[in-house]
Amino acid sequence: MSFDIITDSASNLPKTFAEKNNISIISLKYMLGDEEFDSYVEKENDDSLKNFYARMREKVSTSTSNINAATFEEQFTQVLDAGRDILYISFSSGLSSSYSFAKSTGDALKEKYPERKIYIVDSLSVTYGLGLFVATAVQMRKDGKNIDEIHDWLEENKLNVMHFFTVDDLVYLKRGGRISPATAMFGTLLGVKPVLHVTNDGKLEKITKVQGRKQSLSVLTDKVAETIKDPKTQPVAIVHGDCAEDAEFVKKLIKERVGTKDFIIDYLTPIIGAHSGPGTIAIFFFGKGR
Repeated sequence: MSFDIITDSASNLPKTFAEKNNISIISLKYMLGDEEFDSYVEKENDDSLKNFYARMREKVSTSTSNINAATFEEQFTQVLDAGRDILYISFSSGLSSSYSFAKSTGDALKEKYPERKIYIVDSLSVTYGLGLFVATAVQMRKDGKNIDEIHDWLEENKLNVMHFFTVDDLVYLKRGGRISPATAMFGTLLGVKPVLHVTNDGKLEKITKVQGRKQSLSVLTDKVAETIKDPKTQPVAIVHGDCAEDAEFVKKLIKERVGTKDFIIDYLTPIIGAHSGPGTIAIFFFGKGR
């Protein structure tokens, strides 16, 4: 039985990759000032992303929105009416309510299409953590695995997708309620940079704080060395909030430290960038567990 792999634009996956591998991507939207944008379309244009971060540096307001139930119903129904099953791999439920909308929609459609399989997977991941997870599902499909086998593997391995990141300006974490205003103010004055990860329940959590940008990037590399599995045979994804030189610096450190050969370096798209800000560096890979 044929099936579609569907995800959302929080995966950070390029449109070219999605089209080549027959992945459907549902787009989240973001606001920049009083203008609304489709994050999946904007992902393809580096100039638009540079503009996005430039506007953030100018203190233009940003926000993001979830995917609603009506959008999921429209997308899923098209697939089901075509006689195909659904494997939807969602943005972390710890960071977005999109998963709950997808799950409730999928459950309702199971009653209408009892002959179809509808799997809704909470990835507990975001950006290229989700992207690597989806790419693995795609490769499994190419290798002949069926929807049940892929679903079971995803559920069993979701907590092996590692996320580590740091930000350059604490004000954006303050706006999102991740740190207090006092912490942001004193941290900025002292040059403190937090290092964060994604927890087992798919939420952001600070694991340490260091003084200075270079030190924070070095700590990211330490976390990779401590937790990565098979570093020479898997890709490491590095995404950045319009700070490509820092991404290349981290790539160099990881390559020297653990011997990784395959890297993905890309812009962090606005769905997460709106909440972490310019200067964000995030690293994703398969590891030994969160």
